[in-house]
Amino acid sequence: MFDVKNYTELRNRGVRAALLSGLSLVSVFVIYSSLTSPHDNQSLQVSSQLMNLANIILFWTFVSIPICIYGVYLIFKAETARAYSRGSPLGYYLRVTFNDIKYWRIMIISSVLYWIGFAFLSQILIYEPSMPISEGDGIVTPSLRVTPCCNLPGYVPMLSIYLTEYFTILIIPINFILSIAISAMVGFNLSLMVSFFSMSRSQIKNKKLSVVSGIGITAGLFVGCPTCAGSLISLFVGFGSGVAVAALAPFQTLFLLISIPILVISPFIASRLMKNNFACNFRSNSVGAN
Repeated sequence: MFDVKNYTELRNRGVRAALLSGLSLVSVFVIYSSLTSPHDNQSLQVSSQLMNLANIILFWTFVSIPICIYGVYLIFKAETARAYSRGSPLGYYLRVTFNDIKYWRIMIISSVLYWIGFAFLSQILIYEPSMPISEGDGIVTPSLRVTPCCNLPGYVPMLSIYLTEYFTILIIPINFILSIAISAMVGFNLSLMVSFFSMSRSQIKNKKLSVVSGIGITAGLFVGCPTCAGSLISLFVGFGSGVAVAALAPFQTLFLLISIPILVISPFIASRLMKNNFACNFRSNSVGAN
């Protein structure tokens, strides 16, 4: 039974958590960038106070991400319950899928694996066996280094984590946040596609998918992973190519932002495919029975 009061409370809690954490991040990035931007062609002196402020911004970035994810989860839970009670195809689709722990596991594992692959391609995780870090570079491994300024909001402060002489983690706040968001949505969409495939097979007596269903599911997988196109481009131009990275770096955030609405829309496309597929199967079975 759908409870309007519980739905409202759950949704409002999620909205508050997601909105406050998101807005606070945007605010601190803008304020920090304005405070650390040199004025009148004067270089900004890196003081202990500036480093402390940069550390606070990075700490809040890491704290706010799980808070925002939790808020989105609460909104998802509330809206799914409401859509399911109203007989929405998407609501039914989400409810059936995520009531099964198997699809939660698929989502989490695929999100983590996608993030790792994407992080290597987007230079968040950097492995340079041919260019090892030495003490002559002023870097001792393992160590941390914060770059406090100067760039656009969300690009500073940057955190470099030198784990070994060959392996580095470079965290630019806005790209790091977007990579997590997109990886989570890719995992979410992939789990829906696997669920769609399973449901489609269960609706067909001979357990074989039609050509149309197969094409629909395959198309859905590409819709659920739009940033894979950027990964393929990186592979074609050369993994780790300095020229390619330099050329594509200014557009990386733009590519990520474009991918988000596509990933948001794809569950609606998948639910429409599922509804049409099941309707066609029902009509086919009805004709065969007659």
